[in-house]
Amino acid sequence: MQKAYRTAFTGYILVLIISALAPIILNKEELQSYVLFPLILIFVYFTKMNGKELGLKFGILRDYIWAILYPLGICLPIILIALLTGNIGEINYSKEMTGKIVYLFLYMFILAFATEEGFFRGWLFGIMERDQIKPKLILILTALAFSIWHFPLFILDPTFVWSMLPLYLIGGIVGGLIFGLLRYISGSIIVSAFSHALWNAIVYILFGFGSSVGVLDIKMTGIYHPESGLLGLICGIIFMAILWFWASKKIGFSYPTNQE
Repeated sequence: MQKAYRTAFTGYILVLIISALAPIILNKEELQSYVLFPLILIFVYFTKMNGKELGLKFGILRDYIWAILYPLGICLPIILIALLTGNIGEINYSKEMTGKIVYLFLYMFILAFATEEGFFRGWLFGIMERDQIKPKLILILTALAFSIWHFPLFILDPTFVWSMLPLYLIGGIVGGLIFGLLRYISGSIIVSAFSHALWNAIVYILFGFGSSVGVLDIKMTGIYHPESGLLGLICGIIFMAILWFWASKKIGFSYPTNQE
């Protein structure tokens, strides 16, 4: 077990350093995510992980229902509250927007699968699961690692404001727990990548990215943004608690995991 912790910690520190420095040195923000792919391949090679350990399976219909419910279960209540309180502005939904959402989803799915999900819910999750570290601890550690990894965005992206940081990082932990639960329930990073891509496509188009305003023209992002707003955090915690409770009753948090 100690070896699993040491291997996971070493891999994560390397990822944290390289993914933070690469975009600064080469002046390309997107490299923070892109460098994860070759690092995953290197880690997989040296740790001799197989496809099952990495979560390379499709999952079942139930898993994708949960994957869809996550972004919808957070965004729909926020949109309803924003509508009732008069905080939705002039909606700018052009005829090209649907195609843009589909394109963004497909792009984000490939990117998430090959980078963030591939590392955090793939290699990092799998290397600890291999030595049967307690599932609850794996979920917590990978969620913390996922949230901390996003910190350099505040240095690299000028649209972010520092007042958003606490909610953003806590929200990252909650999101990391939900993606981790989806991976644990399904045994699949395809499922978690599907949910991750759907989340990014819906949230970034409708609510905006960072401090920018999305299609719904909601300007009070500190309250209404699903990723960095107070309502988003509250709804995320509620959804995470429901999914955690369901997993504890239907799947259990012990080995071997019965995922049928």
